[in-house]
Amino acid sequence: MTRRRASLAFVQLVLLLSLLAGCGATQFIDGPLPDEAAPPVREEIVIWHTYSDEETRIFENEAIPAFEKAYPGIQVTPVRQPYSLELKSTIIARASSGKTPDLVRMDITWVPEMSSLGVLYPVGDLPDFAAAASRLQSVTMDTNKFGDRYYGLPLDVNTRVAIYNRRQLQRLGIDPPQTVDELVRAARRSGLPLGLDGLSLWSLLPYFYGMGGQLTDSAYTRASGYLNSPASIAAMTRIVALTDEGVFARNLILGRGDRWDAVLQGSMLMVDDGPWFYSVLSTSKENTYDLDNDTVVTPFPGRSVIGGENLVILKDTQHLKAAWTFTKWMTGKEAQQMMFKAGQLPTNIEAGTTAAFNGNPYVAATMQGVKNAMLRPPIPADNEIEELFANYMMKIVMKKLTVTEGLNQAAAAIDAAIQAK
Repeated sequence: MTRRRASLAFVQLVLLLSLLAGCGATQFIDGPLPDEAAPPVREEIVIWHTYSDEETRIFENEAIPAFEKAYPGIQVTPVRQPYSLELKSTIIARASSGKTPDLVRMDITWVPEMSSLGVLYPVGDLPDFAAAASRLQSVTMDTNKFGDRYYGLPLDVNTRVAIYNRRQLQRLGIDPPQTVDELVRAARRSGLPLGLDGLSLWSLLPYFYGMGGQLTDSAYTRASGYLNSPASIAAMTRIVALTDEGVFARNLILGRGDRWDAVLQGSMLMVDDGPWFYSVLSTSKENTYDLDNDTVVTPFPGRSVIGGENLVILKDTQHLKAAWTFTKWMTGKEAQQMMFKAGQLPTNIEAGTTAAFNGNPYVAATMQGVKNAMLRPPIPADNEIEELFANYMMKIVMKKLTVTEGLNQAAAAIDAAIQAK
């Protein structure tokens, strides 16, 4: 063999050995190098929410990053949605096709219907549910119950409070009224109206109940015999008379006028509204009022209606453990105190122990009122009842029906709605 052929054979042998070695090391050559290893996969959960601009800022820029730092294996993807009944319809429609998000922050009144349709996961069945619920105010837990099961945890709570013009109370020489009857007498004496802002359950029930009316039986199974009882007829007759008299401003009932400006200017004695009255105005660049000196806030004189939002897990989630971990964290002390900065009143008992919380008069009034607040019907037909109630009350106030006719028809229609669900 010549030197040239020997050299060529040697090169071919080296190439062959290299190829054989390459076949045995395919995994190493094709895969990432040790110092370029891919980061561990994070489990993603998607939450739909309806927070306002400021609430969204804190939720997405503070709360979620804090959670992800505590639980680096979970990624939270927030999707802001418009707060409307269309959102509820979208959730129901998506549930039928298995394309729901993992979690939804929803109004407390939506939970019964969603639960009855099998859309929500019964988190009350989870082994550590009792421990998670024990940290939260019991009255807010009631808004998550349907039948004998729980379907969520309460994220925030509110109720209507009474907001008075301080100068007008001083002019009258009176303290804030403690009952609806005292409130009416004060309005008559002042010559100024009260800011009833509509005839929905949320707006009218505190006055209707305060005057002796009742919507349904205690189990929410029927309205007949309750909404059209003699006591309820008397209560609604009085509300109509007070509207005709001007104690309740008719233009506000019809959705006209600005209640907030009216009470701040002193042309209205009192408005009842949620704690957002203070959180919105205190952050508004257009507000020129000194809220602390211009107003006095107390619990509604009597019983108000409870409001708020719950955090629920959709039944079709593929990430139950991660979603439940986030739900518990959002109702914990740290997250609740974060969201309080945006005006969200906490449901966590420990979150309400800070000086900022206890030193705020509108917060104190709201939380005191929550303890005595009533639920709107926690049943699947709640939205239908809400619409029927408001429509019939408007017909009564506008004299299209007498009080007795209107309440009889409303009771029958509400009974039918309850039975249909």
